[in-house]
Amino acid sequence: MRFKIDKQHVQLTIIVKPNAKKTQMIKIDSQGIHISLHAKPHKGEANEELIEYLSDYFHVPKTKIQLLRGEHGRNKQVLFPLTKNVESFLQESKNLQFAPN
Repeated sequence: MRFKIDKQHVQLTIIVKPNAKKTQMIKIDSQGIHISLHAKPHKGEANEELIEYLSDYFHVPKTKIQLLRGEHGRNKQVLFPLTKNVESFLQESKNLQFAPN
């Protein structure tokens, strides 16, 4: 999984699959975190849903999550605070990945 920790923030690589049946984390591999989104990639709906999903998953306020790159693509770079929940997730995903690459 690709991530970068800088000061008290973490930058994650996320690959999204918009217009899916369900919003959920699909897998974690060396490319990043793969997330399916129910929203369509129209007028930023998928980006909004991604931020909402990450906010709920990591218990981080939506206002603290920034989309750095990939506003119009499937490969995204997201920046948000390095909380205890995020640290735990990163540690667990180092040890156990959802799917090998």
